[in-house]
Amino acid sequence: MKRLTTLLLALFSLTLIFSSCSKDDDNGDPQGPKKVQYKIIGSNDVNITTIVYMEGDDYVTKTGDFGKEWTSPEVSVKQIAIITANAHGTTDNSTLKCQILVNGKVVKESGVSTGKILTTNTSY
Repeated sequence: MKRLTTLLLALFSLTLIFSSCSKDDDNGDPQGPKKVQYKIIGSNDVNITTIVYMEGDDYVTKTGDFGKEWTSPEVSVKQIAIITANAHGTTDNSTLKCQILVNGKVVKESGVSTGKILTTNTSY
């Protein structure tokens, strides 16, 4: 009887482990691509110089002088929305962050990067 109890306990434990570790594949609407918008926000003394984001299955790279704030047009993303940006600030207190918006609402926001050389990124 003790052996049967031990066997049942082991079987129950394995079932619990495998069911709690199963992958949750809730990565968005399974019926099609998501419509997202990307936004990069810097403090007044920041100049955004490089932007890379996901559109469809491809990365879009933009370089130039974009000022302190940049917003993408609404784009279609098939799986994961990704945005990364680089910028230059004039002081150690300069800041930069990025956001991903769905239906005009922020669904993901990066932490704030500070300093003269700034990098930010996030994904959803």
